[in-house]
Amino acid sequence: MNVLDRYIAVTVLKGVFIATAVLLSVGTFIEFMGQLPDVGIAQYGLVDAIIYIALRLPRLLFQLLPAATLIGALFGLGNLAVHGELIVMAASGISKLRLIRAVAVAGFVLLIIMAGLGESIAPNMGAYAREFRATAMLDSEVAVNGPSMWLKDGNRIFNFHREEGGLGFGGVYLFEIDDDVGLLQIAHADTADIDQNNRWLLSNYAETVFQGANGVVTHTEQQAEKDFDLSPELLDLSVVRHDLLDTAGLLRYISYLEANGLDSTQHLIAYWARMADIVSVFFMSILAVPFVLGGLRSAGTGTRLLVGLLIGLGYYVLSETFASSGQVFEIDPFITAWLPSAVLSLITVLALLRAR
Repeated sequence: MNVLDRYIAVTVLKGVFIATAVLLSVGTFIEFMGQLPDVGIAQYGLVDAIIYIALRLPRLLFQLLPAATLIGALFGLGNLAVHGELIVMAASGISKLRLIRAVAVAGFVLLIIMAGLGESIAPNMGAYAREFRATAMLDSEVAVNGPSMWLKDGNRIFNFHREEGGLGFGGVYLFEIDDDVGLLQIAHADTADIDQNNRWLLSNYAETVFQGANGVVTHTEQQAEKDFDLSPELLDLSVVRHDLLDTAGLLRYISYLEANGLDSTQHLIAYWARMADIVSVFFMSILAVPFVLGGLRSAGTGTRLLVGLLIGLGYYVLSETFASSGQVFEIDPFITAWLPSAVLSLITVLALLRAR
């Protein structure tokens, strides 16, 4: 790779860096405004909101990088075209294929960054951010220890337990105590949910009540409703979210679901969509070349920015639409996740063939 190729690749990367910084600033501001209504609840203060947003930045970057790549590549290559550098390169014998090769180097660097974010950094920090926010918003004593989380609320002690390996939600345990009498009640439920009235819905609920001299009373219900006056944020910690699992954890969870005869379609789509998003960064960088060589050669920065935003937004909407409809219409997860990237790559190839 000679000096000229490095110059083109670095120019593209600089453009992507600027576009990413702008989009991240806008996204961070929106995130911050969304957190302001919750500031002041329990122990969740302004500093906590800032820390929470900072922890979510890698996840936000992973979501924005495909669009930022196209916008940045259009910006960088567009500046070369406006300043006449592309014309000089063409006059010096630099072919279109060599220009594509130089841009592809920048795209490959961005692909590696995207892969690192999606593999572990973004999901793990996102999961920690969720736990940090939830515990700060609970006006109770909380202790997290590996697969279990303990919470004390008044005279009740809750234990939220995950299955071995942290893959599934293993149920809720409740211990009710009295300072004078001691243990009053033990209860367990396989799963928990919260309705619109903040009432806890517990499935396969079983409780044992100690009545002193009157003995022990047991009670079971297939579906029980309880008023625990606990934040929905707490229940959110017990839900396995595919976007907060690293790639290895996501694959383990898919194997766990399939081994137990459970539906893994949603998580399979999430896995393949993550792989497709990583690859899309490479094609987004290449897609900027035919636009700059064609109609956007002399266009202003605003026009190139608009084109990049429209294509990036279109790709995101198409990906989300297929991810949602694929599960509804029982389309193969691989096809559902990769079809938007396949369309993007096809558009890129056709545009390159038409470019002069």
